[in-house]
Amino acid sequence: MHSIAQTTTASSTLLDQSITASLTVETMTDLDTGQPTLVTSTEGNQGDLQVVTVTQALAKVTALREQADRQEALINEYAETVLIPDFLKAFNAELEELDVTTLDGISPKVAAAFQGLIATAPDGTSTIAVPAGQTPAERLATIRTLVQQKAQA
Repeated sequence: MHSIAQTTTASSTLLDQSITASLTVETMTDLDTGQPTLVTSTEGNQGDLQVVTVTQALAKVTALREQADRQEALINEYAETVLIPDFLKAFNAELEELDVTTLDGISPKVAAAFQGLIATAPDGTSTIAVPAGQTPAERLATIRTLVQQKAQA
């Protein structure tokens, strides 16, 4: 198990960013010909609605996936640099990352089921252990769950 370095500054260096991803795909009947057509739009108000080929529509889907990946990266960056440090500070906790494969020798069932744990020292400080390899968003969800479970106990 090893400690995960956490930002402890009062304000984050995360820059303002906006990533929009929108795609509408429809089949419509052409009013002039009566034939079905494939149309797409990348604007929420469908201001750029246009008839496309299957290849063009699939290219738009690929571009949308790339945008979604960038959105996920921004979400994880926000969780890592803003929410997790603030959460740990608020609960007087340190974060440790645990390589769950080390639990295999103790119990493969425990290793497979390990979601995290929280331990509080007599001085009130807590250590939260999470599985190695979690995304920051997964790690944040684990931390929240552990703190909530501890509060309910």
